[in-house]
Amino acid sequence: TTSSTYTIIMASESNDLSPYELARLERIKRNQERLRSLGLIGNNNALKPTPTATPKKTAKNSPRRKRRKQTTPASVSTRSSKRLKELKEGVKVEDDANDIDCGEENNGTISIPEEETVNYGVLPQKPEQLDDNEFQVYATLRAWRLRRKNELEVEPYKICHNRTLCELIRRKRNEAGFASRTIGEGDTKNINDENNEEATVERDLLSVWGIGPTKATADGFGWEILDVLDSDENVELLELSRTNTTPTDD
Repeated sequence: TTSSTYTIIMASESNDLSPYELARLERIKRNQERLRSLGLIGNNNALKPTPTATPKKTAKNSPRRKRRKQTTPASVSTRSSKRLKELKEGVKVEDDANDIDCGEENNGTISIPEEETVNYGVLPQKPEQLDDNEFQVYATLRAWRLRRKNELEVEPYKICHNRTLCELIRRKRNEAGFASRTIGEGDTKNINDENNEEATVERDLLSVWGIGPTKATADGFGWEILDVLDSDENVELLELSRTNTTPTDD
């Protein structure tokens, strides 16, 4: 996000994010600043294209140099499997107290958890399932919901659930025409266009988890959420999510 929006979101009175979510925003900001200092992203946080390496030219008739085969000195010991050593020597090899704990019994490998990836083919149910660009959009929606909660003096869940916000973000990212309000812009827009557009947006909103008929109407919370999603900054963040990542369809 821009520095001004980031400052507003991070202000304690302007957000109800958890400590983990605030820490994630801080991490995103630090990563962006580092990548920008290295020249890997531009001012709009978009990844710069990687330059293509030029292949080296080699002389057609140049003789190839023979490489001397390197041999391992006899004094250098190499690590061997305990099981193989037992088979070779026919004796039981006791465990060494300094051996590495492999995490799994007798399998000889270190268990390393796989890096979490975002599956864009699945509708998220919680913010942890959003990528960093989507999460920044989520933070702006949380700030909007907190403001409306304070204005109306109601509980946040009566406005919308976190899952609803996450699903709307992913739908706007993945579906170009989802809840689109661009039919007949300007002087060419007529009452029929408006009615058709309203019906289309209402239908799309009703397909989202947690949005009922009241919230899907033109003056409901669903349309207010779309106003936040359609802001220039959030449109840019969702476009970055599309261009900086590779979708998975697991």
